[in-house]
Amino acid sequence: MRILIAEDDKNFGSVLRDTLEEEGHKVDLVGDGVEAVLKHIEEGYDFLVFDIKMPKLDGINALKILKRLSPKTPAITISGNAGSGEMAESVRAGAVRCLTKPFEMSQLTDEMKRYAARHSGA
Repeated sequence: MRILIAEDDKNFGSVLRDTLEEEGHKVDLVGDGVEAVLKHIEEGYDFLVFDIKMPKLDGINALKILKRLSPKTPAITISGNAGSGEMAESVRAGAVRCLTKPFEMSQLTDEMKRYAARHSGA
């Protein structure tokens, strides 16, 4: 699966990327919402993982833009300091789930596997 991660914390983003690559995925990492929108338009991805709070364009608004362009691309949002309103807004914007940092990497990978299984007919 081709995955795009948008995370402004470079260390945490690298951990996410490395974990998903170890599971056999092709992963690209960008640092803000503007880069995420441009990269997805350019490359196209099977799954999106967006931090809610990022510079230039936050994860919720980036997700809203991409859901208009690519409504079937699933996304998970993540945040270390978003309130419950922002988390709910990210789900309304199209995220299949919002994870609160810190979280176990297995929560992310398990959610992605569940989503893929439900939508592949497996």
